[in-house]
Amino acid sequence: MSTETTATLSQRVIELVSRHMDIPKEQITLDSQFAADLGFDSLDVIEFVMLVEDAFDISISDQQSDAIASVRDAVRAIEKSISS
Repeated sequence: MSTETTATLSQRVIELVSRHMDIPKEQITLDSQFAADLGFDSLDVIEFVMLVEDAFDISISDQQSDAIASVRDAVRAIEKSISS
């Protein structure tokens, strides 16, 4: 898992977003904001963070979770959790 590249990690996160919110992958970028661009509400974000934790077998702190507003933020949080 820790050998996963940022590009591969990004693709996996985009796939999770796509499945979670039923949005075509082509419409999701690293800069997509969960609320403004992808239609997430606060519960969707919480569920997505839990999905990410399960998918990557990591734990994301509440402080990190609160800072996740975009796909890129989610990738960074995963990278931080994997490396620690």
